[in-house]
This record gives sequence, structure tokens and C-alpha cells, in this order.
Amino acid sequence: MAGSSPLVSVILPAYRRADFVNQAVESVARQTFTDYELLVIDDASGDNVVAQYRLPAAARLLRRTENSGRGAIPRNDGIAEARGKYLAFLDCDDLWLPEKLASQVALLEAHPAVGVTFCHYTLVDEALDPLPAQRSPRCLPVNVLKALLNGNLIRTPSQVLARRCDVEAAGRFDAGLRSAEDWDLWLRLAGKTAFLADPAPQTLFRRHAAQHTADRARINQWSLRVLEKTGIWLAEEHPSLLPYYRRALAMQRYRQAKIQIADHAEPPLILSTLKQAVAGSPLTLRPYQGFVRLAMYALKRWAGG
Repeated sequence: MAGSSPLVSVILPAYRRADFVNQAVESVARQTFTDYELLVIDDASGDNVVAQYRLPAAARLLRRTENSGRGAIPRNDGIAEARGKYLAFLDCDDLWLPEKLASQVALLEAHPAVGVTFCHYTLVDEALDPLPAQRSPRCLPVNVLKALLNGNLIRTPSQVLARRCDVEAAGRFDAGLRSAEDWDLWLRLAGKTAFLADPAPQTLFRRHAAQHTADRARINQWSLRVLEKTGIWLAEEHPSLLPYYRRALAMQRYRQAKIQIADHAEPPLILSTLKQAVAGSPLTLRPYQGFVRLAMYALKRWAGG
């Protein structure tokens, strides 16, 4: 680990799963790049859990007295304490391969105009065995912001290394969001700086049964909130992207209508959602298909009494 002026600050939020936290910490310790500091932010797991953490002597443990209930707050706590030129985020579910930091630091050092780089990942199960369904590395588009409007290109924050100055300029994670807070930050960063994709799978992205995930309706609702927020600053800073933004917002509302149908919502609510989608982007065709889905759904409800 580095001394008082590390090049990289590793920010690792932790909550309850001491076994996962220790595996994540071990993956940091195995990095071939050593000029880093490790900040572990415990989100009120309790003394019994914290006592099980196996942290290096040089690591800094920050303990919250109340659980935040969201990922943005402990990450922001880490950013506030960070001393590094670069910020690396590692969720406690995930692990890094040994070359992760070395590869990404080299990329940002070689490209001073780039503010964010993200590596590829391998999707693994709880035992860290690769899952059958794997995605190909992202081919980064010329206009990253435009692509991000259609969805989050980055599956987990554990893939990212970013310049601390750019994260600070973008305003850190939005602590008011309970989901999609990472997508929100990547959008704001893409509005200010360049991104660079590293095709090497340097992160193990773990999926497991006990993982905290919100229901689809809630996730979609926060995703809508992110897009609505984005529209405010996009109109001033990148007005040429507004047609793409309106299309993305319409598609998000179409997905919301599909979720509402699956959740057996009342037809007037679904109709209102679809009307908003069409009003925002009349030339986007997919929301019109939602009216057909709604008609079939309403007929089934009527036939069922």
C-alpha cells in the first residue's frame, strides 16, 4: 500500500457479509499495482460483523452509525476521505483480478484527456465460478453520453477507475437516489469528460441469492428519475442530444408500462404512462405497441370479471 499521497484511492462499501468483504479486500491486496490506499466504509453492520473483517494494517475503516439504505452515501463518504489522484470503486460482492489497477492506471496516465476508464468483467456465482451467460466487452461508441442515455454501459462500479477531480466536478453520487445512482454519475461524467473502455475482464462480478435487489417497478422508477434529472442539465449543456434523450425517456416509460401490466396495475394508470411516452417522443414507435398490450390486458381483466 502507498503512503500519505497515494495515486489511487480504493473505496469499498461494506455491509454485513464479512466473508465477501474479506474476499474483496484480498483481491485488492493481490494487485500488482501498490500505490493505493484502501478505504472500507462499513454501513452500520454491527460490531460482530466488523470484528470479522480482515483488513491490512494500512487500511482505513470508516464506520457509519446508521445504515444508509443506499449505495451512494458510503461511496461519497469514501470520496470525502480519499487522497488519491484516481478513485477506484469496489463493491463488496465483487473481486478484482491482480492486473486491474495497473492496467487502468496506465490507461489514464497515457490519456490525460480521459476522465473515466472501465474494464470488462466476468459474471460469476457465489462460489466465484463463471456463469454460462457472459457478455462480450463493450465497444465504446464515439459519443458515450448519447449511448449512456439508452442505459448503463457499466454493469458494476467495480469496473471503474476515475479521476477524482472529475468526480468532484460532476458532484459525486446523488445521495437522494436509492437505485441507478451509478448510472446517474456516469451520465454526468460523460457530459464533462471522455471515457475509455478496457476490454480485458479484470473484475469478477458476483451474482448471488442474498444480493440486495429492488423490485423491477422500483428500479424502473429510479431510472426514470435519473433520466428526468439528466434532461435538466442536458438541455443547457448538450442540446443537440435532446432528440435522443426524449426517445430514451419514452422507451423508459414504455418499459414502465410493461412492468405495470405485469404487476396487474389499473388500466388508467398504464394508459397515462403510455400517453406520457408518446407525448414526449411521438416518432418513437415502441410505445405505440404498448397500447396493443394494454388493450389485450384490459380485455383479459374484463373477461375475468
